[in-house]
Amino acid sequence: MLIGKYKNSVDSKNRIFVPHKFREDLGVRCVLSQDLEYRCLNLYSTEKWNEYCERIEQLPSIEMEEMRFLIYSNSNEVEIDSQGRIVLNQLLCEDWDMLSEKEVMIVGIFSHIQIWKVSDWEEMNQKLNTPENRKAVKNQLKKFSF
Repeated sequence: MLIGKYKNSVDSKNRIFVPHKFREDLGVRCVLSQDLEYRCLNLYSTEKWNEYCERIEQLPSIEMEEMRFLIYSNSNEVEIDSQGRIVLNQLLCEDWDMLSEKEVMIVGIFSHIQIWKVSDWEEMNQKLNTPENRKAVKNQLKKFSF
């Protein structure tokens, strides 16, 4: 289960340390991809990535050509090294200027982790963490008997 958040630095070779708790679920080989909605990167275990891609490949090909292009061209395999680090691909990071701050937030969202530039994470967290939004989420959960 991938939950929690951690702040880590980006070293001079664009490597970040993946917290041990996350490495247990991710394994050694992972897939790093740009998120389609938020200004962050997603890191999937190869198992979860393959499940995600299988669902994509079952969709009608004519309708999904552009989606496949965006997803697959903006993803790459990475390996967690013996010290628990991955290299952030420069090209994947450029669109959101992710490497400008030299610190990232690593956030578990159950099935995968997200890697955010700290200022983007703080902006998103501030937007989501309002009393009104918390109440709205609570009300949504109540609809599903939580």
